Amino acid sequence: MKARILSAILIIPLVIIVLILGDWLFVLSLSALVLLAGFEYRRMLQRKGYLISLPMVWLLILLWIAAAYWPGIRFLEPGLALLILVGTGRQLAFNSATAAPTASWALTLAGGLYLGVGGSFLLRLRAHPDGCWWLLMALIIVWGADTGAYLVGRRWGRHKMAPEISPGKSWEGYGAEIISGLLIGGMCGLCWPATLQLRLTPLLGGVLGGLLALVTPLGDFFVSMIKREVGVKDTGSLIPGHGGMFDRLDSVFWAGILTWFFRELLLISLK
Repeated sequence: MKARILSAILIIPLVIIVLILGDWLFVLSLSALVLLAGFEYRRMLQRKGYLISLPMVWLLILLWIAAAYWPGIRFLEPGLALLILVGTGRQLAFNSATAAPTASWALTLAGGLYLGVGGSFLLRLRAHPDGCWWLLMALIIVWGADTGAYLVGRRWGRHKMAPEISPGKSWEGYGAEIISGLLIGGMCGLCWPATLQLRLTPLLGGVLGGLLALVTPLGDFFVSMIKREVGVKDTGSLIPGHGGMFDRLDSVFWAGILTWFFRELLLISLK
């Protein structure tokens, strides 16, 4: 518990500073974190005998992030086609005689796509003129709701949600997470600057907060499913009390994607 709190105290201000400064510092920092998650992904699946190509995972991640940073250059589709061909050829040339070669090929592509898409939407969201506020709000909701779930679940959690996937998750904690998301989102909407293009009200903030708290635990469950299959508790040990980088990015990816869509729908409704 102490390690978890201390890590949060040290890391959260640094994340917020990088987010506010934006530009190349944000792009490089985000890329480094997602690439690290890709390394953890490959290391986890190696425990089950899958031969995941780390260069392929990293190239797929960087392709998606680059496409988000330079949206005017249409190289995502050609890049994906080329990487799929290269990855398939590599699998046939070097790993076709190993155990589960088809699964290794598919998991290499799936890992790079999942992490790349998640990272790219965080960048897409931050790239908007008001993107700093949207991404900051999404992070505050996810962090606050997760803290509410952790505290309530640890103290009063009795009914497990999915013990075969994530034994620590309880329905009591999930309820606290949703309530926390609604309240935090509403407060963020109340504090939203009136000078920005989109005026966010406490009601809309609460809707977004409730949506993120309701859905983002699926990202955590997904990573827990992988960890359960390969037999590890955390994706890594980089952050004391929190596990690895993939552990920290799982819900953030979902939050970034959902917040991006929420903003787009809000824009459409105002036209």
